[in-house]
Amino acid sequence: MFNHSVSGSVELERNMKEKLLLRKKAEQLKVDLIRHFDSQLNEFVDSLMDESHRLGSSSLSGSSQPLTDRETTKLRSSQGQSKQFVVRRSLLDELFEVNHIRTIYHMFIALLILFILSTLVVDFIDEGRLVLDFDLLVFAFGQFPLVVVSWLCMFVSVLLVPFALLRWWAGVYSSSHHRTFYTLIAVTLLLLYQSLGLGFLPAYIVLKNNLPPASCFILILEQVRLMMKVHSFIRENVPRVWSSGKDGSASVAVPHLSSYLYFLFAPTLIYRDRYPRQD
Repeated sequence: MFNHSVSGSVELERNMKEKLLLRKKAEQLKVDLIRHFDSQLNEFVDSLMDESHRLGSSSLSGSSQPLTDRETTKLRSSQGQSKQFVVRRSLLDELFEVNHIRTIYHMFIALLILFILSTLVVDFIDEGRLVLDFDLLVFAFGQFPLVVVSWLCMFVSVLLVPFALLRWWAGVYSSSHHRTFYTLIAVTLLLLYQSLGLGFLPAYIVLKNNLPPASCFILILEQVRLMMKVHSFIRENVPRVWSSGKDGSASVAVPHLSSYLYFLFAPTLIYRDRYPRQD
């Protein structure tokens, strides 16, 4: 019986040594991968800087040529116009055409996969099982139903209140002789909604319920985004109403609700009735 216990302790000590050896090998592999990646990244960045200097010097020499009369007239006429949306390629699409940028992107993905695998291997060696702990994620997104309900209330109010207020003001502005009075009422109501409905209430919900970091960021960032959307919608449509009122036209160009709804989800802060799309 004594020999059996001694052999069991020796076997346990041998297993512990093997686990420590495997862990050291995994950590050494991680260090070697980081060092190799760092050297490769430095080489790619140096070559990329050289290529960007060459491209910059060539574009500078090409752009230093004087403009023709037609180009000067076109430039002057475009400066007086409002911002226009044109179809163009994304900056990421242009960057990924460079081989070095594409290689760095693939290296980052490969390094992320290797880090995940090495973490799983080290946890399996230490614990004897896969450690999938989501406590931090659950804490960061705590009270998520409250965040969803608050966001829905914010979005519905942003969709209905500014649109209805603009439509009402445009109707009375074109037909009434007390335009200044109705304009002051509309501005007051809009400022009250912006300050109380979008400014105070979301911040009060965050502070009152002590929301965790991720839930707090979702609500506050959406608050800022929706406030900027409302400001852009009003700012771009008020000059239309003014111009139609000065012209004396009976019909006022007020945007449709579908255009405003699309703008609330579009990745832009400048309102337009239509945006260029690629089929």
